[in-house]
Amino acid sequence: MRLYKFFGKRELWRISLCAIAFFFLFSNLKAQETYPMYFPCRCETGEWGYIDKDDEWVITPKYDAVLYETNGGMYPVSVGGKWGFVGISGEPLTDIIYDAAICEIDYCKNNYKVYYAALRSKGKWAFIDVQGKFITEFKYDEVLILGGKYIIRIRDGKKMRSGYLSDDGKEIWNE
Repeated sequence: MRLYKFFGKRELWRISLCAIAFFFLFSNLKAQETYPMYFPCRCETGEWGYIDKDDEWVITPKYDAVLYETNGGMYPVSVGGKWGFVGISGEPLTDIIYDAAICEIDYCKNNYKVYYAALRSKGKWAFIDVQGKFITEFKYDEVLILGGKYIIRIRDGKKMRSGYLSDDGKEIWNE
């Protein structure tokens, strides 16, 4: 029995195109990491840190909570309900004094470059770069980091202004 009799010629053509696109998409992903991949882990005392793929501690467990890192090698950590970031060797990138910290996980590794993460203080968000330096002030009401894009929103009276941060940290507003 021929496949086109079962699926039809048009459907078989679509299936073939999808299979080819799928192959090229996943064959072009970079497998090489530019920094080590660490995983959150809780120790016997209840504190959190990060381990490597060999189950060795690489960032000492001394935090109340941790999250997965960004593909920029920034690790969100919490102590006493406050958040901040540490780097790949556990060195502090920011103080651990903020209400919230968000970053993006790129499970495909290096599928896009991570430039920023965000911290919240007193209800407003600001962005930092991968070295922990602030690139904006605490002024955004809402932020979203998704697919290597940095969406920003500011309440302007009763309306919300929306935009995004460019890769060089400039605000681009939707008019």
